[in-house]
Amino acid sequence: MQIHETAFVVSTYRSHHEEVSKDIYAKLWNNPSTDNLIPEIIENISKHEAVLHSIRNRFFYEQMRSFFLANNGGTLINFGSGFSMYQFLLNENVRTIEIDKTDIVAYKKEKVDLWTNEGKLPKRDIQYVSIDFTAHSKEEIVSSLKPYIKQGPIFILLEGVLFFLDLDTTNTLFKVFKELQQTGDQVGSVSYLPDIENTEVYRRLLHYFDANNNTNDPFMHQTIPHNFYENINGYFLKKISDEFELSKIYAPNMDITDRKEILNENLYILQKE
Repeated sequence: MQIHETAFVVSTYRSHHEEVSKDIYAKLWNNPSTDNLIPEIIENISKHEAVLHSIRNRFFYEQMRSFFLANNGGTLINFGSGFSMYQFLLNENVRTIEIDKTDIVAYKKEKVDLWTNEGKLPKRDIQYVSIDFTAHSKEEIVSSLKPYIKQGPIFILLEGVLFFLDLDTTNTLFKVFKELQQTGDQVGSVSYLPDIENTEVYRRLLHYFDANNNTNDPFMHQTIPHNFYENINGYFLKKISDEFELSKIYAPNMDITDRKEILNENLYILQKE
């Protein structure tokens, strides 16, 4: 499995629980290859994977919607955007900068342009930028992005990315965010706590990824403690939650009763000081 394949999987997850994710456009990415792959993932990792990703999407959608409504628009910068569709759910006065690897952003732009012309998607102001986080310095990333930022405030989303990166790259990204943002701007981030490494479901996840990683795509298996976010220079931790707690709000009928039996991601909102 290559990293870009996970983008198809996650978008399909969101479409399976549209009432939870609120992503009415995720199903546009559905395809037979991914449909055939998902039962194997569910069987080998966890039956709750689809709804957990939908919960994650719902949390960030609501956080961003509130942020941009309060500020009458702004710019969403989506680092590792994959096939997320937030920009079409947010108001049209929100500009979006989508960042991912070259093949992903090229394919996404082609499809989004097609679906917009066909009337399947509302028109949005979207810029696509190809950046490999592991191969560029802070200065290179900042200089690549600044010309695209035309209006504030800025919400930066880092969703489903940190698991695949190392700590040095992670630290570089948060230094990039500090250079791009102003006081009051926000960052949304997702990561696992280190104690998840002791759970059977996490071991199944690693086994599945490692057993199916027949490419050169890196799987760093990074986990991050809370104090990392509490000590990011220039930011304060505004909100923290996890998918287990949010399941009680967004998916109370899914019978998720033990956070140790799911791939429970932690969700963070940081605000620039």
